[in-house]
Amino acid sequence: MKKFFTAIFIIPVTLLFSQQATGVLRGSVMGGNDTLQLAQVVLLKTTYNDTTNKDGLFEMKQIPAGKYQLRISFIGYENFQQEVEIKTGEVTKVKAELIPLTSQINAVVVTGNMKEATKLSSVTPVDIYTTKYFQRSPTNNLWDALSGINGIFSDVDNGVANTSDIQINGIEGNYTEILIDGVPAMNGLAGIYALNAFPMGIIDKIEIVKGASSTLYGSNAMAGVINIITKSPDNAPVFYANVNLTSYLETTEDFSASFRLKNVSSLFSISGENMNSRWDLNTDGFMDIPLTNRFNFFNKWNINRKDNRVAMIYARYLFEDRFGGQMSTPGLLKGSNQYYTQWIRTNQWQAGFKYELPLKEKVLLIGDYSEHYQNAYFGTNLYTGKQRSVYTQLSWSKNIDTRNYLLIGSDYRMRYYADNTSLSEDYLTGGGKTSHTAGVFMEDEISITGLHKLILGARFDYNSQAGPVVTPRINYKWNSQDEKNVIRFGFGTGYRVPDLLNDGFGALTGQRVISVPVKLTPEQDMTFNANYTRVQQLPFGIMSVDISAFYTYFINYIDPDYSTNGYVVYTNTKGGLNAPGFSGNADFTFAYPLKVGIGFTYVKVWQVNVNADGSKDKQPAVHSPNFTSNFYLSYNFPVPQLSLDWTGNFVSPMLLVTETNDYRPSMSQWFTIQNIQVTKKFKKGVELYFGIKNFFNFTQKNPIMRPFDPFNQMVNVNNPNGYLFDTEYGFMSNEGIKGFVGFRYTIH
Repeated sequence: MKKFFTAIFIIPVTLLFSQQATGVLRGSVMGGNDTLQLAQVVLLKTTYNDTTNKDGLFEMKQIPAGKYQLRISFIGYENFQQEVEIKTGEVTKVKAELIPLTSQINAVVVTGNMKEATKLSSVTPVDIYTTKYFQRSPTNNLWDALSGINGIFSDVDNGVANTSDIQINGIEGNYTEILIDGVPAMNGLAGIYALNAFPMGIIDKIEIVKGASSTLYGSNAMAGVINIITKSPDNAPVFYANVNLTSYLETTEDFSASFRLKNVSSLFSISGENMNSRWDLNTDGFMDIPLTNRFNFFNKWNINRKDNRVAMIYARYLFEDRFGGQMSTPGLLKGSNQYYTQWIRTNQWQAGFKYELPLKEKVLLIGDYSEHYQNAYFGTNLYTGKQRSVYTQLSWSKNIDTRNYLLIGSDYRMRYYADNTSLSEDYLTGGGKTSHTAGVFMEDEISITGLHKLILGARFDYNSQAGPVVTPRINYKWNSQDEKNVIRFGFGTGYRVPDLLNDGFGALTGQRVISVPVKLTPEQDMTFNANYTRVQQLPFGIMSVDISAFYTYFINYIDPDYSTNGYVVYTNTKGGLNAPGFSGNADFTFAYPLKVGIGFTYVKVWQVNVNADGSKDKQPAVHSPNFTSNFYLSYNFPVPQLSLDWTGNFVSPMLLVTETNDYRPSMSQWFTIQNIQVTKKFKKGVELYFGIKNFFNFTQKNPIMRPFDPFNQMVNVNNPNGYLFDTEYGFMSNEGIKGFVGFRYTIH
């Protein structure tokens, strides 16, 4: 009887406590802007599960208090998994946003023909890379980030100051137009530093068009276009911070914040980089990494208007101090004839707007103004330069019927450049310090049938130095009925007004003299390309394959000749330059948390010279490897919220700038740069990442000729070949292997 009464007492108490020791899990599941019905919701290692209703909602009750792993799955989307904590008597809420397996394929692009279209539907092939792509590798600046993209090679032009550019399909970086939010604001002197300095934290995505694109984007777009699209203040994180430290004591800081009011929203960004430690890993007596202090400011405002019309203003400022040279230099000594150093101080301002006129038709007005000031010492040579640019564009676009989308526009660009060298003299530029370019362009996108589209376009420009230039293009696209197969063909043209400041910047180091024996004429090129894209749904995920063949031919090419010691000679080359090649890229996104990508590009860049007797000879272009390959592998471990990223590239030998009878090889060696990164996610938007960059420790041998005699004072001493101090041989940074650790914090 005693046991009976004890049981009667214990059972209700146990039931009471069991009811109090449970909680409720409630949430919603979205896929993009759509609610997902019948998504499977499971608490792993338990019997608790549910499916979402027509509104994408789910609920599980009477779950014992504790921590669980929640997994949500839906066909065609990546699995969602995170830790949830059930508390006694409380409702735990979850908002899950599933990522489509085809999100990269269905992403919206605008660079191909200034019109929003998905990547698959765009008539022009456009490569798109988002912030998540760049976060797979330890990138502190845009130049470093772009080096991980198929078909792009990041080339160091100067072995002391580490100035650099970006090649597309083997064509030098000064033939690429760089845009910020569709505005061609960075060119000439300003473009040399822009990629190194642009903050990564405000980038939403980068769109890349490979091949001549002057029909839409005018001068400089001969190799292609890189469009840096910044985050919209309307959906940017409320606060973002990224702080990074490397084993060489480099630090980068990147902060941004946004706010939204009733009719306006704004994005602010402040970033910086500091490198104040001297390293000489190859023991040549020179710093391998220039001392750097950099500061960036960026601000963008969006104004909400009727019918979602565009109204945006922006401003950007860059300050950079860069100092490299001999390790033994006392302090930051500049202009010395005893210690060789290179010091570059840069100031850039940029401001502009985009405004859609209040008309029934879509008429967009763009305006941009930028200034660039630079003071520098290259050894004992003082260099001062300033550049101003004005750009404005007015465009009108409309679906004039069910088959034709018409784009018509006009633009004007003014560029002023002056310095204390001969680079801005009339006999080199052909027109003085100021040049003006006015142009009109028109394109018609024709939907022949539901499966066929055609673009016909042309531009007419008149430049005050080069005169009239016409650049047409034609593009064709076919896609299968299920849109899993896309074939594209294209022909485009490009041109560029000679810009010796950009071409021969290495000559400003004082080691080589610029020689221009003839008046330089505008460069023009043509690009033919064919592209095939396949999207394949697999039992375990989705695969996308992209294969391209291309051929670029320069009608006139300004050839910088380094064959004479101490000189860079610029001439018009009637034979031009040829760059045939092909590339392939494959991405695999699995339903489980694994992503793999691999790509390669093979291109043979030849400079063709016409001799006095009419015969032709050709030689490979300098600093242009025939073969490059990139890869990434990313895996997320959902339970500890840990991710592992392995990224890298392979680069074939390339022709280097050597001197007569140079003891160094004229071709570089095969090399690979590979990185490992581990990221740990914590609650409330906190992430910690760390890893190793260049873990095979590749460095270039002998990047500087005669580093012990930078002022050529001992040229006649035990130097039978007459070698001179020279920095043009270098093609890669000499940092070697380095560790890094970083911290990211995001508030949405």
